[in-house]
Amino acid sequence: MNRLVGVLCMTLCACILLTGCWDVKTISDYNFVTALGIDYSEGKYKIYTELMDFGSISNQDEGGDGGGDRATVWVGKSEGETLFAAINELYKTGQQSLYWDHLMAIVLSDRVLQKDINRFIDSIPRFPQIRYNSWIFGTHESIDELFKHSTFFNFSPISNLLHNPLVLYKQLSVIAPIRLNKVLANEGEPGETDLIPTLSMDKKDWEDNDKPQPVIFMNGAFALNNGKAQHSFTEKQLNGVKWIQPQMKRAVIPVVRNHKTIGMVTLFNPKKKIHIAVEGGKPVFSLDLKFTGIIEEMLDDSPVDIIREKAEMGIRNEVLNTFKSGIAKHVDLYGLEQTLYRNKNKEWKRLRASGISGERMLTEDSLKKVNVQVNILHSGMNDMAPH
Repeated sequence: MNRLVGVLCMTLCACILLTGCWDVKTISDYNFVTALGIDYSEGKYKIYTELMDFGSISNQDEGGDGGGDRATVWVGKSEGETLFAAINELYKTGQQSLYWDHLMAIVLSDRVLQKDINRFIDSIPRFPQIRYNSWIFGTHESIDELFKHSTFFNFSPISNLLHNPLVLYKQLSVIAPIRLNKVLANEGEPGETDLIPTLSMDKKDWEDNDKPQPVIFMNGAFALNNGKAQHSFTEKQLNGVKWIQPQMKRAVIPVVRNHKTIGMVTLFNPKKKIHIAVEGGKPVFSLDLKFTGIIEEMLDDSPVDIIREKAEMGIRNEVLNTFKSGIAKHVDLYGLEQTLYRNKNKEWKRLRASGISGERMLTEDSLKKVNVQVNILHSGMNDMAPH
């Protein structure tokens, strides 16, 4: 009898300790924030949150056609004296809990980037739900409108430039996307310049049933140094940046002769070396760049040596022109001062001690030579002659 009572008592205790599923929450119990926009105006922080309908994601991932419409996007807006205060204001009208673990992108307005962004986003790295691998963008346009048109066609709402910019960068490397962890890691690094891609709206390239469909695209970058981006650059001004970035996947150079384009060459497999010397008490740099190329298009009958020579000349000119565009605004677009700091630290310290630092350390003559070598791998399925 005593044994039976003991078993019953143990069973009862076990039942009491079992919590069951009383606090289980499903996906429908949360609003998932996939992008955050930050603006600053009239002394107020203004935030924009992009919320995705994850039901539409599952339908499209399972092969549904979505009816040919764009995926559903909700945009939340609020403001406050600080960023965290603005976020808490949004909680009051959120209807459900806002969930930040799926935040993929942070968009900063030009007004924020011109100030000290480390102060503006101070609460972001402190918040445990937000991961450091979010993509960082800047914009001159309305963040509200960017979020409303961030989706494309009837694809999954997270299969787009805002949430997965690497897909497009691998197909055509123009402006490299950058993550939050890199921006935070480079904070305070001497001579380090981060290029924050600029998002803009295109309203003419795509149509749906004869109706223009606005889409977002990257058309330049803000040059972030010491937490501030006082200057922005267009895509054309940044043409040379892609040739010195080791993460470049695929880029295209037109082959120009007598001011006329005679072909197109695709380049990949970049290799870069930077040489540093000191002349007249100031550093001078030389770049050695190597690429593998494929001839994609030929409009006249030109030997491969001419194609190679013109491609190398085009790359060299773009690198030099971009460097000069940066120097004109006192911006080190190639991070050459950081290279000096890393590789010739004693020389960097000497220059700093003598009062030569920042914008005074580099001039148009600092980039002395750009050596480019292109190895033409093949010309596709056709020979070198045009067809």
